[in-house]
Amino acid sequence: MTYPGLDPRARGIAAACFRAVRRRLAYVRQQEAALPPRRTFREEMIARTVERLRRETRLELRAMRQILHALFG
Repeated sequence: MTYPGLDPRARGIAAACFRAVRRRLAYVRQQEAALPPRRTFREEMIARTVERLRRETRLELRAMRQILHALFG
């Protein structure tokens, strides 16, 4: 994503933030895929936690895009 109004010095920081969030989302997805079928209460809680982290990470990425677009789009 490019934002023409964004200060060139800030572009690297914005890109690094996006990369970090995308890496975290990929990690959470990988962890979720590695989980065995849920049988116990503990496994269900682990699965719900992973789902929550994935949802929060996606919301964070969407919010970052909206902020950059509103400021510099």
